[in-house]
Amino acid sequence: MNDKNIYAIYDKYILNTYKRVGPVFVRGKGSFLWDDQGSRYLDLFPGWGVSILGHCHPKIAAVIAQQAKKLIHLPNNLYQEAQILLAREIVKNSFDAKVFFANSGAEAIEGALKLSRLYGQKSGRYEIIAMRNSFHGRTFGALSATGQEKYNENFKPLLPEFRHVAFNNFEALQNAANSKTVGVLLELIQGEGGVNVAGKDYVLKLRDYCKKNDLLLIIDEVQTGMGRTGKMFAYQNYGITPDIMVLSKGLGAGVPISALIAHKRIADLFKPGMHASTFGGSPLVCAAGLAVFKIIEQEKILKHVKEMGLYLQKQLRALQSKFSFIKEVRGAGLMVGLELAIDSYPIFKECLERKLIINSTHDTILRIMPALNVSRDELNKGLAILKSVFSDMQNRNGIK
Repeated sequence: MNDKNIYAIYDKYILNTYKRVGPVFVRGKGSFLWDDQGSRYLDLFPGWGVSILGHCHPKIAAVIAQQAKKLIHLPNNLYQEAQILLAREIVKNSFDAKVFFANSGAEAIEGALKLSRLYGQKSGRYEIIAMRNSFHGRTFGALSATGQEKYNENFKPLLPEFRHVAFNNFEALQNAANSKTVGVLLELIQGEGGVNVAGKDYVLKLRDYCKKNDLLLIIDEVQTGMGRTGKMFAYQNYGITPDIMVLSKGLGAGVPISALIAHKRIADLFKPGMHASTFGGSPLVCAAGLAVFKIIEQEKILKHVKEMGLYLQKQLRALQSKFSFIKEVRGAGLMVGLELAIDSYPIFKECLERKLIINSTHDTILRIMPALNVSRDELNKGLAILKSVFSDMQNRNGIK
């Protein structure tokens, strides 16, 4: 099947919900993808942050194949080994909690919102404070929590029980809280919102405020979890513990899995029948998640992320000194954003034409989130392509 046929079939049979670009990809390995013509692309945004160990990590592929021969799916009213082993591994690496498994970040957010409602039920509290420029998913609860008009303007009326305040502004949060507030929902690094990093003082004040006022602190670690920032979970960079944490993306390194992690003091508010997921926590995806934890430990991934993250930001700041339209380089670990004074999408497209995959978000942000085991040589290759695109765009458009 040639490219033109595939594009035509997509148009005929697939809902038009994505702005698709590029060739037809057929194979991946590590930080590289190959298209159907045999051309190789360097992928520094693999799987939209999902493929944290690169494409088709051999140990992940082997575990999935092995588990698929034994047991793929089991309903959640029956016991299985892989699910409890993965739950135990998550808790061992985080805090004293219980785990609920689902399939996507949005589903896990929905679970967190429902648990918050249960927590506030006796006191008549149900409102959640979320942040402007946040992104929490596409289902109605998650969409209502999302603080970006472009994502929710076409689906109003949304759920009304959300208040949105400025990110990194503790006073704004204090002013928004009232007798109906039950919790605060926060990304420690806003990914879709532009790679905005929460300040440590802000987070410490927020944690203290929630504790004193009996508010649940819900940390959305869909993108930042599983080593992305150099810690297993981003909240560990701040010396705090959330009441609820949400994981997805990298937890399965390619297979669809998410987790709602609730502190034990509130976890048992859920009773049988109150919440469920048909496919959540299947033996297949839990086996993959267990392998992810093992690989992170065996391959010393967290140490590597810290080293490569510092190196990447240093090299990007060197580019910033050469190109005045790069306003800021920010992020943590291997979650890095470049804020530009110009539209970022044409740069993304030009990089793609030169066989480099990165991401354009929030109009003027380039986002780089490579596999956590990316090599220095691979980063250098990507940086060289990015520099050439910047140079050509500067020369073409007369940008200084």
